[in-house]
Amino acid sequence: MPRPAKTGSNSPIARDQVVRGSLPAHTARRIMRDFIARGLEPGDGLADEATLIDRYAVSRGTLREALRLLNFLGAVTVKAGRSGGPRLSMPEPAVVGSALGMVVQFHGATLRTVFEARLVVEPAVAALAAANREDADLELLDASVVDLRAAESRRGPAYADHAATWTLRVAQASHNSLLATVVPALVAMNSTVTWRYPRGSRPALTDGVRAAVEAIRAGDGAEASRATHDMIKWLVDELQANEPSVLEEKILWPDLDDVMARGAGDQTVASRAAD
Repeated sequence: MPRPAKTGSNSPIARDQVVRGSLPAHTARRIMRDFIARGLEPGDGLADEATLIDRYAVSRGTLREALRLLNFLGAVTVKAGRSGGPRLSMPEPAVVGSALGMVVQFHGATLRTVFEARLVVEPAVAALAAANREDADLELLDASVVDLRAAESRRGPAYADHAATWTLRVAQASHNSLLATVVPALVAMNSTVTWRYPRGSRPALTDGVRAAVEAIRAGDGAEASRATHDMIKWLVDELQANEPSVLEEKILWPDLDDVMARGAGDQTVASRAAD
C-alpha cells in the first residue's frame, strides 16, 4: 500500500496549500510555535538569518516579512550587527490596545461604550483580585489610595493619572494575564476623550477606591466588585447629568494609539481627563 504524502509544515504540499500572499504570516506562526516547543524565553535569540531560511524553507524576503510582522506585534526585535539578529521580546498591552482601537473606531464606539464595558469588566477583575492578590499587590494598591488622596485638590491630570494607575494595579492583582492585557486598553480608551470629574467628587471617589482596596485585602470578592461597580456607575451618572455630550464622543484609533504608545512599558496610561 503506498504511503500517504507528507503534509507537515515543511513539506512542499503544505507550502502549496498556503494561500497566496499569506506565506509570511504562515511563517510567523511557525516561528511562534517553534519558540514554545524549543523552550525559548523573551531575550533569547532565534537564530541567524541563514539558519532560519533553511529551517522554514522560505526565501529571504518571506522570512524578513515574517519577522517584520512579529516585530510589529512586539514579539520579536531585530538588531543589526555581529551580535544582532532576531530575538524574542515581551509584547506590551499597547499592541492589543492599538488593534482593538482600530476595530472599535469602525464600529462607532463612544466614551459611553467604554464605560459600559468597564462596568462589566472591572468589578469582575476586582473580585478576582480579592481572590488572587499578594502582599506586594496590596502595597501598590495602598500607595494608589495615598496618591489619590494627595492629588484630590491638585489641578491638572494628576488625579486622573493616579486613578488610571489604580485600575491597572487591580488588574495586575488579579494575576490573570488576559485581564492585565485588556484592562489597559479600556483605560486608554477612557483617556482619549477629554472629560471632567464632577466638581467636589474626588474625595468620594477616593473613599470608594479605599473601600475596594479593603475588600480586596479581606478577600471579599463580592464587596470588591460592588465597590468598583458603584464608583464607575456613579461617575457615569454624573457625566450624564453634567456633560451628556461627552459620553457620545467617538473613540478614534489615532488618539488611542498615541495614548498607548506614550504609556507603553509604564504602569500609567496618560489621561486626558481635565480639571
